[in-house]
Amino acid sequence: MNKLYIVLPVIVIIAIGVMGGIIYLHQQSLSVKPVTTTEFSTTTSTSTTTNAITTTVTQTVTSITSYNQLIYVTSSASSPTPVYLNNSTIPSFYLEVNMWNAKNYNGNYTMVFNPLARTLSVSFNLTQVKPLEWTNGYPEIYVGRKPWDTAYAGNIFPMRIGNMTPFMVSFYINLTKLDPSINFDIASDAWIVRPQIAFSPGTAPGNGDIEIMVWLFSQNLQPAGEQVGKVVVPIYINHTLVNATFQVWEMKSVPWGGWEYIAFRPDGWKVTNGYVSYEPNLFIKALSNFTSYNITNYYLTDWEFGTEWGTMTSNGTAYFSWTVSNFSETLL
Repeated sequence: MNKLYIVLPVIVIIAIGVMGGIIYLHQQSLSVKPVTTTEFSTTTSTSTTTNAITTTVTQTVTSITSYNQLIYVTSSASSPTPVYLNNSTIPSFYLEVNMWNAKNYNGNYTMVFNPLARTLSVSFNLTQVKPLEWTNGYPEIYVGRKPWDTAYAGNIFPMRIGNMTPFMVSFYINLTKLDPSINFDIASDAWIVRPQIAFSPGTAPGNGDIEIMVWLFSQNLQPAGEQVGKVVVPIYINHTLVNATFQVWEMKSVPWGGWEYIAFRPDGWKVTNGYVSYEPNLFIKALSNFTSYNITNYYLTDWEFGTEWGTMTSNGTAYFSWTVSNFSETLL
C-alpha cells in the first residue's frame, strides 16, 4: 500500500470523565509506552454484528503517563501514533488511522485506545468518499516499523529471514458493524525487505521488496494479482488448532510502488469474531515457494493487523466497527 504521510496540526482537548480522563487528539499522532513482548487489547463501542466465525513521518509525541485515560486518535494522516507502556522509551506498538487513499469524505471515524484495559476500538461512518477505490484505508495496530517509518516499535524487529526466531501473533477480533456494500477485509500486513531498506528508516520499499498479507475474512474484495496456488497452514481458531487452507495470490510488481505482493486468503472459511493465533514464520516459509527472490538475507520489519476498506462498490460510503483485544507478538 502506498502511504501518504502528512504531519497535521494538533488540537488537544483534555476532559475529565468517569474513567479518569479523556484525551482527544485531533489531526495528530499520539504516544502512550512497550511491554517486553509487545501486547495490547481492545474492545469496540458499537452494536450490530456480523456474526461469522467459521471455525516519516515526523511525529509529535504526547506522553501519556496516566493509565486511566481513553485516547482518541482521529487524524486521518498516515502518520503512526506511538504507544508507550511500562515507562519505556521505546514504543510498544503503533496505531494508525491510515486513510492513505481517501482524499475527500464526509462523516466521522475514531480509533479509541484504553491503556488501562489495553483495548482498541475502531469505528467508521463515512459518506461521499473520493476517490472510489478498492482500498481507501487500513486502520491498524502494529509492532516493528513499516519502511516509511522512522523508528521501530517493540524489540523483536527487524528479523533476518535466514535465522529468524519463531514468534506467535494472537488476538481476539470482533467485527460488530459492517455495511454489506463496501469492500472490506480483516488482515495482517507485513514487509519483507532488502537490508538497505530494513536499516534505512524512512526509505520506501520498491522493486526487490515484498509485501505479505494474511487474510481472515473478505467482502467484495480479492487480493491484488492472481491466484497462483494453495497452501495449508496450521492456525488456532478459538483455541482449536486447525489446518487451514489458504489461497495464495501474487502480483509480481504492484503499480503503486513496484514491490512484489503475496497474500494468503482463506479458502472456504472465515473469521470475523473470535480468537486467532498463528506463527508468521510458517507463512513466510510458504511465501518462499512463490516469490522469485531469494529472501534468506531479507528482513521482516513488522507485523500489522487491521482492516482494509474501500468504496468501489458502495457508492462512496464506508460504515463499519470492530474491536481487537489481547493482541500480542511473542517470541517462542
